[in-house]
Amino acid sequence: MSTLITIDLDALTANYRYCRDRLAPGNCAAVVKADAYGLGIARIAITLHHAGCRHFFTATHREGIVLRGLLPEAEIFVFEGVTEQSADAIAEHSLVPVLITPGQVAAWTCRARDLGNPLPAVIDIDTGMTRLGFGERELRQLLDQAADLEWLDLRYVMTHLASADERGSNMVREQLQRFDRLRRLLPPAPTSIGNSAGALLGPASAGDMARIGLALFGGNPFLDDQHPAEPVLRIQTRILQLREISEPTPVGYGATYTAAAGSRLATVGTGYADGYPWSLGNRGIAVIGGHRVPVVGRVSMDLITLDVTGLPDAVVQPGCLVDLIGPDISLEEVAQRAGTINYEILTRLSQRARRRYLGGPT
Repeated sequence: MSTLITIDLDALTANYRYCRDRLAPGNCAAVVKADAYGLGIARIAITLHHAGCRHFFTATHREGIVLRGLLPEAEIFVFEGVTEQSADAIAEHSLVPVLITPGQVAAWTCRARDLGNPLPAVIDIDTGMTRLGFGERELRQLLDQAADLEWLDLRYVMTHLASADERGSNMVREQLQRFDRLRRLLPPAPTSIGNSAGALLGPASAGDMARIGLALFGGNPFLDDQHPAEPVLRIQTRILQLREISEPTPVGYGATYTAAAGSRLATVGTGYADGYPWSLGNRGIAVIGGHRVPVVGRVSMDLITLDVTGLPDAVVQPGCLVDLIGPDISLEEVAQRAGTINYEILTRLSQRARRRYLGGPT
């Protein structure tokens, strides 16, 4: 196994504390869905809890159940809400569903009546994402059944901003205005508005409890480069073979690149099965001993070829480490070159890659 993913838990802690301090006196919740954005839920969640985080969000109730096993006392919210099939499990594991439809409210309040006491919940208002949550029509439909709300322990009213990564977006202002109008139709409750980008724009777009994901893991939530997060992730691989090219030679599937005579190529043991995007064929950059070198030819399932012509022999030998993401090649640059976003690079990381954690609680 050649791919090594290194996760800096001390950097994770520093990023959490930076966000927490920026958001004070509001709460800073951690979004740890998708196996903590591919970095490993167990070590990530425990580190964040040790740093003081007490509120967590998962995408599904199954993720929430896993997290409950790690953090018995945390408050865990579930974005997908609740169904008749998941209601028992959510209640049993003390999870808090984010209710997104009148049907979900009915399922959760039915469970509450069966238990004889209100159950905790969040209500999600769709203010412009057009994805999940109550639009104005559904919200008024819910209010027509106001008796059901007596069975909810309403922890927060939330929304999700569609364009917070664009500083100064008019859509953010419009969504905040819509949210402020619609949430007043509900019983009074604290608010949860911002994800990483929305929260770091300022208090108005953060709410009483922000939901921070990407910024914790060292990613830049904005479209510009003005975010001081400490890098958490490093991805390295090893050189498996070197090849001296004596005449023009095609490289890789489809022969999309021809190495010139006098070139030197290095094949490394990482590919798209490890999460390195196929789209980086002939577009990617790796770093060896501080030298940036191009990916040549297509990315294979398990292998990448690099042009290492002119690099010193001391840094180009079988077994030498190569950075695919690291100090000299950022997560954002890799995503840009691949034609995607930093979120996708993180969440596509393969479980077959070896993970190493640095620092963190002892």
